[in-house]
Order: sequence, then structure tokens, then C-alpha cells
Amino acid sequence: MAALRIALPATIGTESLAALRADFEAATADPGGPWLLHGTEGTFCRGMDLAAMAGGPDGPPTGPRAFAECLALLRASPRPTIALVDGAVLGGGIGLAAACDVVLATPRSTFGLPEALIGLLPAIVMPLVLERLTPQRARLLALGGSSRDAAWALAAGLVDELCEPDAIDRRAARVARELGRVGPRAVADLRGLVDEALHLPPTEALARGVARTTAAVADPETRETVRRFLEDGELPWSPR
Repeated sequence: MAALRIALPATIGTESLAALRADFEAATADPGGPWLLHGTEGTFCRGMDLAAMAGGPDGPPTGPRAFAECLALLRASPRPTIALVDGAVLGGGIGLAAACDVVLATPRSTFGLPEALIGLLPAIVMPLVLERLTPQRARLLALGGSSRDAAWALAAGLVDELCEPDAIDRRAARVARELGRVGPRAVADLRGLVDEALHLPPTEALARGVARTTAAVADPETRETVRRFLEDGELPWSPR
């Protein structure tokens, strides 16, 4: 299936936040292939603007909650997600990248969490950042305020692979083909499996692993896939 390209705004305001959520919701309902998140030339995403973050005089701000809901939709995507980073990534933009399964970046990309410099904290994106960075690296990135280069992001785990600008689209297409062999159910189950393994006591995680495996082995579709592989040497993702 063809990958779905989702364009990110350079800066997320009230209108662009609503549009981004609509894009994620439409992509969730689409039976297409992996999601490819990309920005404009020189910028992946600089996060939320202060006006959208602060809200108006008639009530509390709605921007933070709406942005968190967008991140949740991305994190729970039924298809694999790939971030194509070419340029600056700041604040909430790092959350969007970190929420993806694969982050491809060009050497000229930069990454920063500058919220603390203006009295804020990267509280919304931090759970996603901590899926990729150690607590120490995440804390220092936020405390320093300044942006780090792509080499640092690669070594830290925020980026999975560096690509030259003229090659990143080709590499993304290949990664999308590779990840697209896995069905939506497996994508969701893998996300749940990792969450359980990280947040449950080991004995409970093991017990749930047994339950998941037992249920999978009993599933007729899974049994047929295993039979085809054992008897015919047919790889699980081969078409029938």
C-alpha cells in the first residue's frame, strides 16, 4: 500500500492544530500504508506558538490539551509512522518526531527543547522523548535550551538514521515498504507489548506475554500463516 504523506505546519497555531488533528484522524480511517510526516524546507516543526499555548481572555487555554490529543493519535497510529526531518525541530516538534516509529534526518537538522528558557517545561512531549532518550539526556536537552545537531541526536537515539537531503525521500520509501509488510493489528499489538514490558512488573509482563502468545497460536489466521511457512517455505508477508 502507498504511504500517506502528512505535512506538518512550521509552527502550530490554533487553526493548524485543528487541521493536523483532522489529518491524523483521516489517516487513521484510511486503510493505506505507513504515515510519512514531513515539514517544509528548513523546518520540520517548531512546535506550538505562544498564542495558541496561552489561550484567550475568556477561558483557560485549550491548545495544550488539543496538542496532546494529536500526539496520542500519532502514537496510537494503526500503521507504522516515519518522520522525515530536514531542518529545525523545536519543542512540540520533537514530540511529533519522537512519537514516530522511525526518525530519518538530514545532517543539517537541529533539535531543541527551549521551553525552560521562557518559564515553561516540555511536559507534554517528555513522555515521548523518554521513549527515545535516557532521562539524563532528556533532562540536559531541556536544561540547556540550545539546539543540538543531528549527529548528537543520532548518537542519543532521537534519530534512527541520517540521510542526505537528496536521498531522504528514497530512503523513506524503502523503509515504508519494509514496515508496510506488517498488518495494522500487529502494529497496535506491538505498541501495547512494548508499553506493558516497560511499565508492568516483570512477572506480570511475562504472564501477559504468555496470554498473548497463547491467543495468537489459537487464532485460525495465524495458524494458517505458520502452516504456509512451515510446509511451503512461504514467508508470512508473501501474497496468496
